[in-house]
Amino acid sequence: MDFVSLAIPLLAAALLHATWHALVKASVDSLVTLSGISLVSVALSLLVLPWGGMAGLQAWPFLVLSVVLHNAYKLGLAQLYRQADLGLAYPLARGMGPLFVCLIAWIYFSDSPGWTQLAGIVLICAGLVGLAYAQIRVSRRLQLKLWLAAIATGISVAGYTVVDAYGARTSQNWLSYAAWLMILDGVTFMFLVAAIRGASLWQGLANNWRPTLIAGLLGTAAFSVLLWALSLGPVASVAALRETSVLFAALIGMVFFGEPRTLDRIGFVLMVMIGVMVLTWSHLR
Repeated sequence: MDFVSLAIPLLAAALLHATWHALVKASVDSLVTLSGISLVSVALSLLVLPWGGMAGLQAWPFLVLSVVLHNAYKLGLAQLYRQADLGLAYPLARGMGPLFVCLIAWIYFSDSPGWTQLAGIVLICAGLVGLAYAQIRVSRRLQLKLWLAAIATGISVAGYTVVDAYGARTSQNWLSYAAWLMILDGVTFMFLVAAIRGASLWQGLANNWRPTLIAGLLGTAAFSVLLWALSLGPVASVAALRETSVLFAALIGMVFFGEPRTLDRIGFVLMVMIGVMVLTWSHLR
């Protein structure tokens, strides 16, 4: 399947991704909400497992490494959302991901994009990071812990994107790989959060089960589309297009969270849109 055919599903997944992140940000305890989302993913994955079957032995090293990276990502994300609003934390978490993906894929898998594709990826990343800088200028503060959490989260995103891309391809059945990944990741993360939060985890889930359920459904759908696209398309370009979820997050932040509406933020949004157009055009040549 060509990349252009993947674009619409990926943009839809980006919207879903931004929406469930907004629900996490709006929650009382983002770590508890993330664990609830993992629980929903486990339940849905168990339902589709009969159709996916057992992942091949060659895919299990990817699955194990991916679980570690996904858990690190969610811990970093919870830390980010404790320290910053959606319009700042989300771009910081996702902005550098596509470039990290491109670098990792090039070093370890010789999967490098062409110059036109790279130009689109750079434009997207520059716009996403620019959105974060614009937000910092408005708030007039820079927190070292925030940036460290953002870098760790971004590296985790890049790592699991590349690992999942090749894991899904190695397994030769993306649905099986996705189901087992979400089961292993969800169970592991639930144990991790239970160790951190103790009995308050279950009370927190009971008090906020409706938004958590919705976020879980959206998150599972978004991640499934991503894995499907990664199993078919160029890794760096798929990752870059999925990161346009920052555009949707920026809109959600301005409309629902009352975050600033400034010209520079709009300019960086346009930069991302141009990057997407360049990236898509590179696959039409």
